[in-house]
Amino acid sequence: MLLLTAPFDPNRTRHAVRLPRAGLLGTIASLVLSSAGVLMSLSGGVVHDFGRGMASGGVHSAFLFAGWMIAGGRPTGFAPVVYSAAVLCLASITAAFTAWGALLYLMPPVILVYAGHRHAALRGIGLTVAAGVRSIALGLATGTFLGAHLLISASLTFGYVVRVSSIGPYLAAVAYDVGANALTAEWLFRGAVFSHWWQRSEFWPAAGLATALAVARYLADPALPPAIEVRTGAVYYIALLGLTACALRARAGSLLPGYLATVTFFAAYRMLGQ
Repeated sequence: MLLLTAPFDPNRTRHAVRLPRAGLLGTIASLVLSSAGVLMSLSGGVVHDFGRGMASGGVHSAFLFAGWMIAGGRPTGFAPVVYSAAVLCLASITAAFTAWGALLYLMPPVILVYAGHRHAALRGIGLTVAAGVRSIALGLATGTFLGAHLLISASLTFGYVVRVSSIGPYLAAVAYDVGANALTAEWLFRGAVFSHWWQRSEFWPAAGLATALAVARYLADPALPPAIEVRTGAVYYIALLGLTACALRARAGSLLPGYLATVTFFAAYRMLGQ
């Protein structure tokens, strides 16, 4: 329990959030891409599908660039973020036309870890796979428990059913979680935001801020059904998942356990239907 009240790293020099030109341009370009995609999605046919992919890819790319700036914005660590964002946008657009395009979602996490773990600023926010076996198992167990609890509670209380109507769209949705949804959530909220504020405060204020921002991100997602029970459940489960992921990040020094918990939870969520 001492871990939860200890400073992030008393031997590490604290840095202010930097707003380097490259990161700002990347974030602005991503948001412009997303805005253009939203406008295109108002049309029909191919333009609608293309715009939807642009909108999703742009938002997640903006999360990657924002996380990089909060992490310190070191020029040497910018290339991995650019490559990951580019492939993520390509995956998002391609997946809007074919479920096979979702396979591209498997590439951004590999690119980000392979090319980014050599940079100290990115390792400082947990970009490493060097997590202990116990932490990895705990992450998987956390995601499994929360996912199972969600499925049981929703199917018994709200009239939802647990089913996978088609394996292709289901696997495509899980691939999206692997390469976009869970990746950017861990990178930005549990990586950059949590790590940055944990350097300046104790565990609970930092974890609370990161989790509140993550909850707001999901509530603002247009893909979330507007039903009140769905939004209430989203607040409950995303808050639990976020706080647990912060604790896993603190325990392991890596984003991997929390990332696995998030992927596992959403893999269960994708099984929920009406």
